[in-house]
Amino acid sequence: MSRVRIVGGTITKTTGGDHNIYSDGNIVYNSGTSVSLTSDAGITHGEPKDLPVQIVNEAVKEIELLTALDLGSKNDRSGTTQLGMIFGKAYHFKVKSYVKSPPANIRDIKWMIKYHSLSQNKWLEIPLSTKGDSVTITMNDEDMCGRFVYVRAYIKDPEKEGEYKEWKHNRFRWFDRMFVEDEITDRTDNGKPWLINQSGTSLCGMACIFYLFAKEQPDTYKKFAKELFRTGEATFNSYVVKPESEVLDRQPFIKGILNDKNYPWHWKWIGGIKKKVHMPLIDYITMAGTRNTDNRKYKGGEEEFQAINWPPLMTSLSEKFLGYNDVSSKGVYNPIKPLVYTTLDIENKINDINKQLGLGYKLIIMIDSDLIDDVWDKSSLDLHWVVLESPIIWNYKPSFFKADIDEIDFNVYSWGTDPFGANKYLRKKITSNHFMANYNGYIKVK
Repeated sequence: MSRVRIVGGTITKTTGGDHNIYSDGNIVYNSGTSVSLTSDAGITHGEPKDLPVQIVNEAVKEIELLTALDLGSKNDRSGTTQLGMIFGKAYHFKVKSYVKSPPANIRDIKWMIKYHSLSQNKWLEIPLSTKGDSVTITMNDEDMCGRFVYVRAYIKDPEKEGEYKEWKHNRFRWFDRMFVEDEITDRTDNGKPWLINQSGTSLCGMACIFYLFAKEQPDTYKKFAKELFRTGEATFNSYVVKPESEVLDRQPFIKGILNDKNYPWHWKWIGGIKKKVHMPLIDYITMAGTRNTDNRKYKGGEEEFQAINWPPLMTSLSEKFLGYNDVSSKGVYNPIKPLVYTTLDIENKINDINKQLGLGYKLIIMIDSDLIDDVWDKSSLDLHWVVLESPIIWNYKPSFFKADIDEIDFNVYSWGTDPFGANKYLRKKITSNHFMANYNGYIKVK
């Protein structure tokens, strides 16, 4: 409300105590002659002070939440939990008290939600259509996940009346954000995309896809991984990854202990001791999330058959997800192979592979896992995807009955291991027959 006073004579104000003037805007004095300020104790200037709180008869003072909250990670590396709201659940809020008295018309009470949007990097205020002393809000906005949500009820001033602040869990609410971000940093800023590990699952194809993603486009991988963890949905090159609740609600730990009946794990030698190690959190989020998006029968556990990444899926993800323009396959899988190979057969196959690398292609090769292991198991087929990271070197010296030297060596990414590290695959050099019996084919991308 504004007020204009026009006086033809003199205005005199006499105050027995203090005289305070407050303004949200500017205070301007205009005079045709002079402006005089006098004081018996002196005149001081300082920073503006806040306006005194105005007691308004009709104003909301407090809001309460009547719906039970749910547990999720505390996100502080402690392995403990905290209460918060979860995506998709309806919450009932009610005005608890007023500054003095309720309004004459209860429908004068309005509601709004406020939160800081990471996707837009700004605060958003969302007015609600509901009027009255209570409201039910379904938390179905993914962008609010992993953020504090402020629910406000007010009659006149949303900034100064009732407000309720509550945490809304990340979509992967049982996964500690601090650990997740550490793993993302290792795979990108620290230059170790090879840490990606499918653990006790058949997601080796997904591991190869995300290894190339993190290695070739680390900044984009980082953004994608964080968005998928927080909101349960992420898009790259128009390919939408949106896993179902079986994956989103998976619990890696129970009371800080590895949940090995409900979460993928693997054996690992640590300090000379064989220990159970859980699948890295961010690898589960990205790989299980992507596989479940494509095949809803895969529920994010150790379902071996449902998790398998067949060649058509690998070529499709290479094109639609990773965005490679030149994608093709050769061989890939042939369950019936010749038992005898000539040296020309071997040489042609190796030369073809090395030629593709020389032309700038990345090669995802399908092998029997015996190819890169310590043993050669002829009794079973353990199909496995790896990324070839070096040309294949064949050191061959023939003789009359048996070759004097027959050694093949190369470097591949597999199983969360540095392709050029001390524990790299191949574990040891192999013979040409070993190579031919366990190599199937490749997908080349550029």
